[in-house]
Amino acid sequence: MASMRLLSHNDNFSGKKLAVEPISLISLARLAAPIINEILKLSKKAGTRGLQKWEASSFPRKIATRIKSLDTVRTIWKSQPLSLQTFFHPPKLAFQEKPEFVTRLSAFEDNAVIIEGIVGQGKSIFLRSLAINEITSNDAQRLPLFIELKDLSIKTDLQGAIFRALESYDIDIDEATIDFLFKSGKFSLLLDGFDEIEEKLVKAVYLHIEHLARRYPELLIVVTSRPGNEIQKSPTFKTLRIAELTPAEFPAFLTKLGVSSEKSLELRQAIRNSPSKLSNLIKTPLMLTLVVIVYEAEVRIPETLPEFFDRLFQVVVSNHDRLKGGFTRVHQSGLSERGLQTVFEAFCFMTLQLGHNRTLTADQFEEVFKYAIKYSDGLKCDADNFKADITNTACLMLMEGIDSITYLHKSILDYYAASFVRKLNEKNSSHFYQAMLKKTLGWEDVLSFLKSIDSFRYSQKFILPFVASEKEIFCCDLSKKSPAELSNIMEAAYPNFGLCFQRNTSPADTATIISFQTEKERAGEHLAGLVFLIMEALDTMMPSPFPIKEIEDLFKIHFMADAIDAEEIFIPGKSIINAFGTKEICTKLGIYETRLEKLRTVAQEVVDAENKKELIFTLGD
Repeated sequence: MASMRLLSHNDNFSGKKLAVEPISLISLARLAAPIINEILKLSKKAGTRGLQKWEASSFPRKIATRIKSLDTVRTIWKSQPLSLQTFFHPPKLAFQEKPEFVTRLSAFEDNAVIIEGIVGQGKSIFLRSLAINEITSNDAQRLPLFIELKDLSIKTDLQGAIFRALESYDIDIDEATIDFLFKSGKFSLLLDGFDEIEEKLVKAVYLHIEHLARRYPELLIVVTSRPGNEIQKSPTFKTLRIAELTPAEFPAFLTKLGVSSEKSLELRQAIRNSPSKLSNLIKTPLMLTLVVIVYEAEVRIPETLPEFFDRLFQVVVSNHDRLKGGFTRVHQSGLSERGLQTVFEAFCFMTLQLGHNRTLTADQFEEVFKYAIKYSDGLKCDADNFKADITNTACLMLMEGIDSITYLHKSILDYYAASFVRKLNEKNSSHFYQAMLKKTLGWEDVLSFLKSIDSFRYSQKFILPFVASEKEIFCCDLSKKSPAELSNIMEAAYPNFGLCFQRNTSPADTATIISFQTEKERAGEHLAGLVFLIMEALDTMMPSPFPIKEIEDLFKIHFMADAIDAEEIFIPGKSIINAFGTKEICTKLGIYETRLEKLRTVAQEVVDAENKKELIFTLGD
């Protein structure tokens, strides 16, 4: 979850009521009626049968109920649902590097869009707001289908999730109806959280999304993701980055949170005057919101990121009690605040270590807790009481249904997992960073926090060894290597790498790149993006669309004339290098070398600064 209201109705910052009231179900039904009637009329003309239930006079209210559910979110401060319309401040998207506010789906010029943002930039709530605004605009062009990709599993794939979303709109699923709906141009598919898909499902989901985008160019598909994921490798989708929140936007954002003008000015002055490096990190809605809640309790900006998150934990655990004056809650776990935080940090780390994502089933929660309490410095409590403290008192995790529990925000999981690593002894921290040199997938944001809170060990044990290893492989003079020699180097790094092509219906007799493929993800891809550089090089060597006859002649392969939608042709990267030479690859590797050197320089400065402290102990010798 992204930007969210964290303040209670009786705290010092709620200086006035929020100006925006949630739209009523009746109003939403009225506003949705025109687009519903238009789709129904088109379906009758097309002869499809799946929308017969839409003819009921009460149907717009059913659609409105479904859409209104997107407006309801839960917060860290209160367990009850809250309308996002009461607090949401829209972000800016970078269109050709120029940030612009976007409030409607119609603002997208392309029908295949990735909204890319770092942790806390509000991707999920932004996507929800676009769905709601489409209806409340009084000029709805498309009905939104909103799907949370984190909920996909082996039992429920993307197609199943789409069918469920359509069935929630009272659509009877059959091939003709699906084909009509997605070709009508009257639907949008909003896919939230590509970065939260289980690793084993990523490739299948990616190919399904790519297939939908190519088969139904009239269907608007918007995907949210953090940087550097598989979906960003798609040549079909256009990536739009969420711009950083600037100090100029703070007043409007704080007003949306219900902060009075007096308190807003006080807080912004405190941020400006703070010597803390933390003030430089307030570039996302989530971070500014968390600063508000900590400042309300502390009346200051903590000096460091570790201190900030430590204070945040203490505030969310005990702030309700402080408001009651003299009352101190006895935690159900029997743990002190510090003890509860220790167990929670171990719990976050073990969530990732065991390969789970942000949402845990009851059985997974028990499994994670069993390991977490084992590594919590002799602390003791049972799983149910720990769960009660984290969900009911701290609200850092939330119950979902009867069988699952989810972290309020991915950054909570990542930060406190990083805090666990920061407190490891030298031997165990070395084990962690050595493991990261082999696989970073799923740990990228934890490492990002460690860069700030464990900067010396992060630089010494992770960045410098990573750069040295990468330079040894890729930064020798590869321009003198033959195509075969360079192919072998690339193949060792990216086994069976290459491009997947699919036949086009238009322009005829051409094929389009649909994905870059390799058998495994390399560690550290988020640091300097080599895989994207290699993909760009291959794409430049074989521009898309590419004439089928040339592909068949060059690579001695053949497309089946009658397999337009299903058939994919894989062309190995070594074959492309052999056909087109090494120039493009070597150019991109030159860029990679520059990026590595920047990483090395910054890391070495951190290590040197820490090592200089040894001089303290030689004074007076």
